[in-house]
Amino acid sequence: MLVVIGKEVSVIEKQHWSQVDPLMLAQGERVLRILRDGGHQAFFVGGCVRDELMGRPVHDMDIATSAKPDEVVRLFERTIPTGIQHGTVTVMMEDHAFEVTTFRKESDYADYRRPTSVEFVDAVTEDLRRRDFTMNAIARGLEGELIDPFGGQMDIERRLIRCVGNAEERFTEDALRMMRAVRFASTFGFRPVLSLWKALLAGRDKLGYIATERVRMELEKIVLGPDPLRGLALLERSGLLRYAKAAQAQAPAAEALCAAAEAGANAVAGAAEAASGAAATPVAALARRLLHREPPRRALLAALPLLAPAPPALRWSLLLQALGAPGEAASPLLKSWTFPNRTAQEAAGIVRFDEAWEAILAEAPGEREQRRGWIGLQVAFGRETAAWWLHRQQAVVQAAIGDDAKRQADQAILARAAAWHREVQVHTLKELAISGGDVLQAAGRKGGPWLSERLKQLLIAVAAGELPNDRATLLKHVETVVKNDGSKPIA
Repeated sequence: MLVVIGKEVSVIEKQHWSQVDPLMLAQGERVLRILRDGGHQAFFVGGCVRDELMGRPVHDMDIATSAKPDEVVRLFERTIPTGIQHGTVTVMMEDHAFEVTTFRKESDYADYRRPTSVEFVDAVTEDLRRRDFTMNAIARGLEGELIDPFGGQMDIERRLIRCVGNAEERFTEDALRMMRAVRFASTFGFRPVLSLWKALLAGRDKLGYIATERVRMELEKIVLGPDPLRGLALLERSGLLRYAKAAQAQAPAAEALCAAAEAGANAVAGAAEAASGAAATPVAALARRLLHREPPRRALLAALPLLAPAPPALRWSLLLQALGAPGEAASPLLKSWTFPNRTAQEAAGIVRFDEAWEAILAEAPGEREQRRGWIGLQVAFGRETAAWWLHRQQAVVQAAIGDDAKRQADQAILARAAAWHREVQVHTLKELAISGGDVLQAAGRKGGPWLSERLKQLLIAVAAGELPNDRATLLKHVETVVKNDGSKPIA
């Protein structure tokens, strides 16, 4: 296999793709052959080459070519002009789609994000020169040859993140690249080189020009990635989020999310000290100084990597509570950062559930009262939210360090709550064997606020197993209660 690094060319044993779906690979190689047979250069580029070299699954394959967009369209039967003004055409094969982009160079970026002009070129090395990081600036040909003019393969082997050329220029061209650098460092466990880090600190104010949605998407990939604590610690060190549009437009939300870095650093320090007995890095040293302020935050953040990334509300609810955000503020905070309504509502629901359960535990020391309180919460918030909370809290207990007696007590409470969770068979009024009309008829009274309250009480009683969900039994119970005392609770 030919490997081109700068002006040097070396030959090593040819390697085959091992991380790509065979059908996608066959169709991608067919695209390359059609382009080459048409007299054009064509290479796989970007993330697919990087992930193959890293031994990571390849999910899509982008192609760069010397063919102009109109030439690409003429060569293939099914195409979509995805971004034809920038040279990108999507080629539709039988089962997979491939983005095919003409070799290009860019100049005069507007708003630290978009190139104002694109010039098509003939050399793949010129195309690679415009890319963000060396690991993403590698091309691979049909015979397996690598074109790597900036040493990306060596940086991958050394687990380094390095900009192509001058880091300050790359961040000025596209300020979102700073968030991408943190995300790659977190996701891959790579280390940013010093020149990149200095350029990031010098240019972080430019993040304010980037749309909140794009920043949020990178933040999601960090928090939902394999090592969220590392990503949060790097965000703290860089101070990047403080310059985001949402941070500047809405101070309370900004301060809460920016505090993630501090809390993340706390968790990193806790993990490092637990393993070695001492803080091993400057990040951990910083975290150790912050640690003593609010130890519960460290306990919550330490559980973050133990949670699956789906549903996203699991990790976001935990992060929000680690930051001290109350349930009532959780949804507005996430929405201010353009999170989807569903994620915001689900995360806020878990936070509010946790707050309500803590209040019940504080007020109801007996197991019977706790059981009824739990069932009331599960009916109010729904089976799904209760199940998510149980899953999340199991991770919190697992990650807790220190007081073994408290951890055992928390585990016992969780075990009881899980058993109560399984017992509940009804969660909504629609599942009751009788309706509001049935209650009105049995009570012989006109409707009013009392009816809603009675139905809720009846639902809780059935959910708790105190009454069977049987129509005749429920009607008889309503009649008895109304006869004895019209204002008396049903159960």
